Amino acid sequence: MYKDDLIMPLTAIWKAGGSPCSKRLEPQIGELLDKLKQFDEIRLYGRQEELLRTMKTSTIDRLLEGERDISKKEYGISGTRKSPLLKSLIPVRTHFTDVEYTEPGHGEMDCVLHCGMSLLGIYAETLNILDIATHWNEKKIFLKKTNKKIVGSFHILKKQFPFPLLSIDFDNGFEFVNWLLKHYCEKQNLDYTRSRSYHKNDQAHIEGKNYHSVRKVVGYDRIDDEHVVNLIDNVYQNEHRLLTNFFYTTMKLKKKEKQLITGKVTKKHERAQTPYQRVITSDKLSQTIKDTVTAQYKTLNPAQLHRDLKKKLDKIYRIMKQKQLTSSVTVAYHATPLPDYLLGNT
Repeated sequence: MYKDDLIMPLTAIWKAGGSPCSKRLEPQIGELLDKLKQFDEIRLYGRQEELLRTMKTSTIDRLLEGERDISKKEYGISGTRKSPLLKSLIPVRTHFTDVEYTEPGHGEMDCVLHCGMSLLGIYAETLNILDIATHWNEKKIFLKKTNKKIVGSFHILKKQFPFPLLSIDFDNGFEFVNWLLKHYCEKQNLDYTRSRSYHKNDQAHIEGKNYHSVRKVVGYDRIDDEHVVNLIDNVYQNEHRLLTNFFYTTMKLKKKEKQLITGKVTKKHERAQTPYQRVITSDKLSQTIKDTVTAQYKTLNPAQLHRDLKKKLDKIYRIMKQKQLTSSVTVAYHATPLPDYLLGNT
């Protein structure tokens, strides 16, 4: 029933949804299919549409086997440095309450470094913010992290959420644990908390989002060119922001159980949804907010957004590659020649 002629339309749907796993894609196929048909981005024949809408995860995995990127996940280095300032004045949050987990407006915030393999010198960083209830995601990149840049970027991103932020949680780095951010949060009537030192799982939501929302876009290479930073921020504020919040599904943990005998942990997740879907189905947000995001959603073509995104990223990658080649040539040219006795010329 499910033949190879479905690979092409399924691949188009998969790419429009951000190339997710089958469990995240399966609930979203119908909606993405409607969007692609709305903008005439897909042509279907015979029973293809019916088969796509009823497709299960095992079939999705089989048909997309040749399309998936099976390369190993890379990891970068961490630049978080603990700060002794204010730690006694900022409350510690180890988990979100049931109310905070379901009420939009309670978020986690983290910085992602673009330093390559060295923390020396000036390099770019991305401030990444995630709302726990809806998984709505906002981010901004800048050069040379300072307290003022963190607070300024946070102020900009806070206003981009479709609903007001009520609280924010962050790690113990000096960029967050400082008087400037403390005074800003108090002035904005924003509750603020920090995680425990050396407990990365306290910020599991944003730590998981850092890879999918940042690393999959710009990778792990060093970024220290202001022009490249501006190009990446343009992507963050436009195509990738819209795709992430309106078309990319995420899965929220529903329950976690540990077996007493074997110690095996079993996790159960909620049905995959996009942040937009969680916003419009929330019973804690006003109809005005829902109408605003719905009006924006109706104008969006995910296939066109992906084409624009790819075009911009290709340009960014070319500039970064050229910069790396230029740096390599410069280093090679200025390298100190080896002594004759090491070259065997004595």
